[in-house]
Amino acid sequence: MRLARTFLKRQRGGGRTSTRSLATLPTKPPCFLTEEWTKLPLRETKQVNHDSKLLEFGLPSSEESLQLPVCACLLLKAPGIGENGDDVVRPYTPVSDDLQKGSFDLLVKVYEKGKASKFLGDLKPGDELEFKHIPFNVKEQYPFGKKSIVMLAGGSGITPMFQALQSIFRDDGFDDELKVTLLYGNKTEKDILLQAELEEMQSTNLGRLEIVNILSESSWDGETGFIDAEKIKKFCPPPSESQMVFVCGPPPMYESLCGPRGESEVTGILANLGYSNEVIKF
Repeated sequence: MRLARTFLKRQRGGGRTSTRSLATLPTKPPCFLTEEWTKLPLRETKQVNHDSKLLEFGLPSSEESLQLPVCACLLLKAPGIGENGDDVVRPYTPVSDDLQKGSFDLLVKVYEKGKASKFLGDLKPGDELEFKHIPFNVKEQYPFGKKSIVMLAGGSGITPMFQALQSIFRDDGFDDELKVTLLYGNKTEKDILLQAELEEMQSTNLGRLEIVNILSESSWDGETGFIDAEKIKKFCPPPSESQMVFVCGPPPMYESLCGPRGESEVTGILANLGYSNEVIKF
């Protein structure tokens, strides 16, 4: 939300608000989606690995862009799949560039017991789905105005990180000095999402982006186990005032690293290591 000269950032559950000068921040058009449900068609689906799909949804005009704030998610409605035939609403972060015209892409990991993800995985081109965007779901906005960001992601939790990385490395004159360290945890190598895109991004931004893949159920030459204190100390810059930490993954990951997603207080490994200044729980 924009005010005269301030920048508001919200963190789920905490109600924490801070201000930042808007004197030199870029002006961005409002998001196409509003707080009212909007029905959009599925144009195309693509299987990207053994359990994940890329879904492309169309916008009414080929000249229109989603313009979703960074970092923010949108809400989608899966009708009638809940208990007693209730609708199920879930947040998803697009992985397409927010300036992409005519459509946007969602990366969906289909879980065997996940009602919404299975519903999405079964959609066919031509099916329609309802979406909306609410200001509460704006976690942070680009540019971030920091010297470094530590990103800790697990599984499909890579999507808000990828969204932010696209803006950081867009070469638009903002956050050009920002350095990012991404620790990305998965079970096996075949579970790594957006691997080719992340590798290309790293190769074209040497010295500014370091990506460390960590596998918990695989024997390989890279890091194994989980994102823990040892790996954070090994790969990430130490805590500082000019730093942010982004966390997104399954519930046990939040419990271990920073405390429950819905609570503003930072606990766990990050608190013990001193990373409690600005931790954003997606």
